Amino acid sequence: MLDIFTASCENERELRKQANQIKRLFNDALRKNRDQDIEALTKIYALIYSAYVEVSFLKTIHTPHGFDESYISQIQSARNIEEKWSKCIDLAFGRIISGNNIDEINNKKQIVNRILREYIIDPSHIRNKIAHGQWKVCLNTDNTAINADLTNQINQVDFVKIDLYFNIYRLFAQCIEDLIESPYRAHYRFFYSRIVELQEYLDRTKNFSIEGKRLILQGSPKSTNCHVLRGNSYE
Repeated sequence: MLDIFTASCENERELRKQANQIKRLFNDALRKNRDQDIEALTKIYALIYSAYVEVSFLKTIHTPHGFDESYISQIQSARNIEEKWSKCIDLAFGRIISGNNIDEINNKKQIVNRILREYIIDPSHIRNKIAHGQWKVCLNTDNTAINADLTNQINQVDFVKIDLYFNIYRLFAQCIEDLIESPYRAHYRFFYSRIVELQEYLDRTKNFSIEGKRLILQGSPKSTNCHVLRGNSYE
């Protein structure tokens, strides 16, 4: 299990490095209004994010001082990533030591599941289509007809949204890792503070947009009034 965790950490670091390189290229393309490059780099960034999500999840469930092999097997045997995450969260919350406020725990579990659905699972449908080559027109699950809804969504995805998903996923995965380690290191206290951090990040970045980033990169005077555009995602 430790070998899987170590390998996943190494792969995750490599993907972050490559993501940063793509981000630098994108910033340069956006600064110079190279729209064709922007579109290509956005799809590549989505592919890197897709790979990052998979290896990060593998790292999370193999975190040291966490799940034993039977728990990991239960998670891995689930049919899809949604069921795997749901099983992971259920098992993680089940490991919180007794004596904690049950209402508070249930409240935090609801928050976690809401964030999972809105920012991890729902975007995964678009991410999977991109990973399977459906870059412009999406098909249904059986590949027998066009999925108009996902086609519309995939054509609205931009680099900034994917960048936000990167950061949201990173914070979310850290919350769950702390939760998984709770019985051994009282990480549940860290988990609570990280949930607050994640919610604050979601509130702070909800109005981020690619046009706002363009203003900043091109040094427009308008960017001085775009206080919502400051943050890690625009570095």
